Parts: sequence; C-alpha cells; structure tokens
Amino acid sequence: MNNFPKSAYVHIPFCHRRCFYCDFSVIPIGDNVTSVNGLENKIINAYLDILKKEILSIKHKSSLSTIYIGGGTPSILNPLQIGELIKLFKTYYGIDHGAEITMEIDPASFEESDLYEFINAGVNRFSLGAQSFNNEILKQAGRRHNSKDVKKACNWLLKAKNGNYIKTWSLDLIQNLPQSNFDNWRFDLENALKYSPPHISIYDLIVEEGTFFKKLQETGSLNLPSDDQSYKNSELTSTILKRSGYTRYEISNYSIPGHHSRHNRVYWNGLGWWSFGQGSTSSPWGQKFTRPRSNKEYENWVLKQIRVNLDKSLERTSYQNVDLDEKIMLGMRLKEGINIKKAFKENGWDEETSKKNFEKLIKIWERYKAVGLVCNEGDRYYLSDPKGMELSNQVLISMFEWWEIIN
Repeated sequence: MNNFPKSAYVHIPFCHRRCFYCDFSVIPIGDNVTSVNGLENKIINAYLDILKKEILSIKHKSSLSTIYIGGGTPSILNPLQIGELIKLFKTYYGIDHGAEITMEIDPASFEESDLYEFINAGVNRFSLGAQSFNNEILKQAGRRHNSKDVKKACNWLLKAKNGNYIKTWSLDLIQNLPQSNFDNWRFDLENALKYSPPHISIYDLIVEEGTFFKKLQETGSLNLPSDDQSYKNSELTSTILKRSGYTRYEISNYSIPGHHSRHNRVYWNGLGWWSFGQGSTSSPWGQKFTRPRSNKEYENWVLKQIRVNLDKSLERTSYQNVDLDEKIMLGMRLKEGINIKKAFKENGWDEETSKKNFEKLIKIWERYKAVGLVCNEGDRYYLSDPKGMELSNQVLISMFEWWEIIN
C-alpha cells in the first residue's frame, strides 16, 4: 500500500436509460440518442472537462499498469473522446508497457467500426454488458438492447480477439433476474459459450434501494427465482463453466487460464487505486473516498478540491493499512482465499494476540468447515466451490461478528 497506485478507474455516467436494477451514479440521456450531437454533446463534453481537471489535479502521479473505463455506458462516447482520456494518462501519469486498458461496452451502443476505433485509441480489453440472451428477460430488466444485439456484439469481439486486435474480452451476465428459471439460465450460459469469451462475470441480482425493482418488490410484483432455484442456477453455472475450461478465480468471475481481470484483482488484493468521476470511490493510500453522486455536486467538489485539497485521502501522507476485516473479506472472495496468520502479522498483532484471536475465529468457522463451506490448507482458508462461494455471505457475516467481538 505504501507504493504508488498502479491502477485507475474512470467513471463515465452516461446511459441511454436507467435499468430497473441499477443504483449506480448515472445520467440517462434518452433511447433515441445515436451519437453525441446537439445537447447531449454539450452535457458530455462539460462532464469530460471536469473529469480531466480531476485527473490532472492529483499531485502524486505515477505510471499505471491497469486502467478501467466503466459506467454507465462508456461506449456512448465516441472513440476520440476515449482516446483523449487514455492520452491524458499516458502524458501525465505514464502507462506501463503491456498495461491492461479495459472499457465497458453495451450491445446496441456501438458499431463494429467503433470497436476498432476504440482499439486504435488504446483499449485492449472490453467488458460487454450483455446480462442475458433472452429477449423477455432483457425487457423485464429494462435493458435497451435485445438478443440479436448481444450476439452481434459477441461476434465482433470474437473476431477482434481471433485477429489479435485485442488481448482479451469479458462477457457479463446477471443470474436470477425475473423470469430466469433453470432452463432460461441454461440457455444463457450455453449461448455465452458459443462465443468463447476468455472471461465471464456472473453477477447475482441484488435488489437495491431506490431502484424500480425495489418498488416492484415492495408491491409484490417482482417475480424472482426462489432461494432454492437461485442455488440450483448457481450450481449449474459452476458445473457448465468448469466443464468448459473456466476457473472460478473469484466469487463472481470465471476465466480461462491467463485471462483474469488484472484491474479487479487490485481491489480484491487490497492494493491502492485512483478513481475519477462522479460517484466513484478511490483508495490510493488505504483510505476510501467516494465522490458526490450528482453531476453538479461533483463539479463543485472538483473545483474546490483543486483550490483547497478537500480530501486528504488523496495525499500520500494519509497512508494507512487496509482494515483487517476488509482484507479478510476481500481475500475470501478469491479462489486461493487468504493466509489468516500472515494477515494477522501484517496487521501488527504480536504472537499472543494472533493466537488468541485466531482461536476465536476458527471456533466460529469450524461449523462451516463441518458442512463443507470453508476449507483450509495450513493457515490458508478459502471458500469451497460451488457451495461455499454461493453461500459466502453466511461465512463473511460470521467473520464480521468475530471482528466486533474482538474489538
């Protein structure tokens, strides 16, 4: 953590519409917008001007090994705008040779020609937000695209990968959406595998406060799979993807060898990262800071930050270790888990304190070991797959209870 951050996240908040499950900081600009002309161009360019000011405001700049352009829908921007952001980092921070530069793209928000222009701008990894191949499920989720759009985008990415224009790409699906029964979910997984994505992210639906799904849930109108059905869907995911050569290297992420997300591993390994854009969270030196979620408040914050350095978490002098409970939580999300005793030592505990607290934690976790949720090899503890990873919340909640007890 004392080293300079080697990763940067950039938030592009613009979307055509807000999906029914989304609680991100986004700015919907309308379904009929096919390019960034007219009023939308002014809104987007005004945001990009402020975003660039924030990027340049960092005093302790250093070269980057990963950049992740997320959203929102970054592919609403044109390739020149994406290229300008990448060039800004290259000029003022430096970009390491072989760096991973990821951009999120949504089906129906770009054309094949745009894809190659994004590549020419410097992007070498794409994350396609498909969510499903089923038209009815997409409609129920409030998505703008349809199955035809997903398949077309997948074909373009497969072609670009096979032609060595990009290093890798990822396909995102959401598990347990409304109408997603066992057969429908199998259909999604089998369709995904037709395009051989090197990386697949499978996110479980979470009904967040303030979303349209939450309103439907409160009125009893949200038709979700039961807990038993959700678990069966998860088991199916693990079985099909493992059989197809994928490794589940993190709770929500699968890849073929050599195609892990290097950027996301920064978060899970508790390393530092920069973050830019409204609503985004940075942690360059161990302290997290989340920027204002509204456009105007974010603009005001950036301008004040430039003048008076409002947030000290962006200064190297604010360095602190990641809290132990968070380090364990993040480590347990990974396939390899975490070396508990090593984590205790890095937290500054002496041998006696480590032994006492280790015994308390393991006493709690013994019941999860007994039912096959938690496994260990020496001092390294990890979740079993699929059972432990699917029921990870039970294990992690017990860890937080332990943390409260010893503190």
